[in-house]
This record gives sequence, C-alpha cells and structure tokens, in this order.
Amino acid sequence: MSDTVAGPGGAFPTALTDAPPPWAPPAADVASGPIELPVRVRFLECDPQGVLAHPRYLDLFDDTYMRLNTTRLGGFAAMMRGGIETLVVKTEVDFAKSARAEEELVVVLDLERLGRSSVTLRYRALGRDDGELRAQARTTYVCAHVGEGRSVAFPRWMRERYLGLGGPGSAPT
Repeated sequence: MSDTVAGPGGAFPTALTDAPPPWAPPAADVASGPIELPVRVRFLECDPQGVLAHPRYLDLFDDTYMRLNTTRLGGFAAMMRGGIETLVVKTEVDFAKSARAEEELVVVLDLERLGRSSVTLRYRALGRDDGELRAQARTTYVCAHVGEGRSVAFPRWMRERYLGLGGPGSAPT
C-alpha cells in the first residue's frame, strides 16, 4: 500500500496506515477519556415554549463529534485528503428532560461499540449544574474510502483513539 494518496493538491500522506499519519495529532498529545463540550442553549435554538427544539440536539452532538475529529483524529479535511471519511449510517435519540433557553449543558461523547469498519458513539447532553440527562443519542459511523462509499477497516491508530474515549465499548471483550 502506498504511503500517499494523489489529490488535487498533490500527494498527501494516507490515513490507511497502522501508525498515525504525519497530519494527525501525535499519540502523546492526544487526551484520553470522553470528549466534553460545554454549551449554552441559545434562545434562537428554542421552540415557542422556550425549550431546546429537538432537532437542535443533533447539532450539539455533531459539534461534539467535530471536536473529537479535530482534537484526536486530525480533522475531516486531512482525513479526506488521506483517503478516508466517516459516514453516518444510523442515529437514534432518546429525550429525557427539557433543556431551556440560557441553560448550560455539557455534551459528553464516548464509545459504545467499535467494529472492524464501524463505530457507534454515545452522546449524552447533561445539565451542567444538576448533571441530569436531557437527551442521549447513539450514532453509528462507517469508515469508507473517499468518494467510493465502500467500507474499509479502521486503521489501528484510529481504533486506538476511539478506544481511548472510554465508555461501554472500550472494555476488553
């Protein structure tokens, strides 16, 4: 397998290697444990009742995934130039308690399940002050070759970083 991928900007280090490619954060610089994203519910995100509108939770969860991707995997643009992307294949959300305008939440992302070419991540939106669950989601992504849509196995370096999230899917089986 080549160490580079041809692209519009010329050759670029491939993501499909066991070791992290040069554009990914070095393992020593990657934190372990769940991703936590503090957010404040903005009024414009609320319905007429002053409650965070249900589709906006998906935005919060996606922002948290972007934090994971940027801080631990090197970012979407670099991954795509390196020949791989992660595609959403399933999302399900369970709502537990309303979040209201100006409320502060913490979105926590960890690992629920890691397969050969798919990963299911768990998102929990918790009240910052009371720690109570507002909503929980599970999203399954598949690792694929850019533009081809066919799945490929996660490279070892990506698997290690997903396992580093902790959560129910990080326990040895």
